[in-house]
Amino acid sequence: MTLETIREYGLERLAVNGEMEAARQAHATYYLALAEKAEPELEGLQQALWLERLDREHENLRAALSWLLEQGEAGQSMEMAMRLGAALEQFWVIPGHYSEGRTFLQQALAVREGVAKGVQARALGTAARLALNQGDMDRGGVLCEESLSLCRELGDRCGVALSLQRLAVVAWVRNNPAKARSLTEEALALWKEVGDKKHIAWALTWLASIASRQGEYGRGLALCEESLTLHRGLENKIGTADSLFQLAEVLYVSQSDPARIRSLLEEGLALSREAGDKMGIAGYFRLAGQLALSQGDAATARSLTEEALSLFREIGDRQGVVLSLCLLARVEARQGNHAAARALYEESLTFPGKVDTVWIASSLEGLASVVAAQDELAWAARLWGTAEVLRETMGTPLAPVERPAYEGSVTAARNHLGEKYFAAAWAEGRAMTPEQALAAKGPVTIPQPLSTASSPAATVKPVAYPDGLTAREVEVLRLLAQGLPDTQIAEQLVISPRTVNNHLTSIYSKIQVSSRSAATRYAMEHQLV
Repeated sequence: MTLETIREYGLERLAVNGEMEAARQAHATYYLALAEKAEPELEGLQQALWLERLDREHENLRAALSWLLEQGEAGQSMEMAMRLGAALEQFWVIPGHYSEGRTFLQQALAVREGVAKGVQARALGTAARLALNQGDMDRGGVLCEESLSLCRELGDRCGVALSLQRLAVVAWVRNNPAKARSLTEEALALWKEVGDKKHIAWALTWLASIASRQGEYGRGLALCEESLTLHRGLENKIGTADSLFQLAEVLYVSQSDPARIRSLLEEGLALSREAGDKMGIAGYFRLAGQLALSQGDAATARSLTEEALSLFREIGDRQGVVLSLCLLARVEARQGNHAAARALYEESLTFPGKVDTVWIASSLEGLASVVAAQDELAWAARLWGTAEVLRETMGTPLAPVERPAYEGSVTAARNHLGEKYFAAAWAEGRAMTPEQALAAKGPVTIPQPLSTASSPAATVKPVAYPDGLTAREVEVLRLLAQGLPDTQIAEQLVISPRTVNNHLTSIYSKIQVSSRSAATRYAMEHQLV
């Protein structure tokens, strides 16, 4: 007799004897107790053992969840269902069961009558985390706000901090970096008040990410190191791996200590595998692929990035998918496969769901370099112009590791198209959304005076700015030479003071000066004013 036959016989006898309801209740009660016992263990030293145990019980957990939903929909309290869904948060996240967890919690949260507010808040928070991990910022933001409201009402400082931290992610993706930083700092202060080292470490990692994306690489590295020390002290494998990966990425983009990057990635991979963390493993493959490409090993870069893309698709991480598509496009471009690179960049830019604006800008820049190589120079200039505005909005300068290739492509395109036409196309791109820039593939036309329109003398000659200065940097330099302070330069160009500062740092480096007076003298000597 098979186990399935025995199971069917047992269910039949329970039904015949009128004991089915009691048995299902006892079954659900047992698995709720198991999940709540496992919850703290899933972030402790026995994490792998408890994940394995829950994985063995996955079908029983599904059966308990389904029955609890049926009871709730029949008018019974949904409290046990919400408790079970929230207790399984790490089980939904670490192995990548995002969609299953979201589907269950969405159904449970639809029937809240009779459920304690604290239980609702936790279920809302878990549902929000799953939505954000899949890049669904709209739904995730709504759930975060609901959870935050309940936590404030209940005086739950930990719940408030967690909601604020998650809303910081939403703010960043919605192009509000100042709010993202402020919310994270508010959450960090609350974590410090309650002495929660685990969440202090996670908040530091997120602040490190914000700092490094905004060009504050020294601060980003320091915050990563602080976060890593805390996670190591707590023996939190997933947290430690995340800090290692973040530290490796900051070192990579800032071109600092390249010898250390590989060892950080390998240690992070080992910890992610021990914890069974698919997100961490996928992150390793992407970062290792990026490193391999920078070292000229395109074949290894392709293999690693395809592994990352497959895992990100499996767990439904939209941002991970977009980042992997961009990296594959770079691999293709490096090997001269411009048509394939173009298709991948366009796929990344049209992928459904909200994605970090920084990566949209990076994709536009990558696509621009590819189409410029295909002689679609006006379109390339528009794409670069659109990307520039996105970076200014977010205060995220081009990373040092990306700058040489970017400036080489831009300079070559400007020289071939001619300064007047190139500047006009760039200006058009600055006024476009990414969607509009993707569609703006036509040539640029500049009306000429009737007396010179057909004259050979009206031909535009290629112009390049000295010392590799970009058009935007020349604009900043001209205003500086006129004596305007950073705040007025920002107002004139409709950009943030932080972006002005980033431009000035780049300008000073390129023209090898260290003061405003020296920069002004340079501008005058080179007839830029």
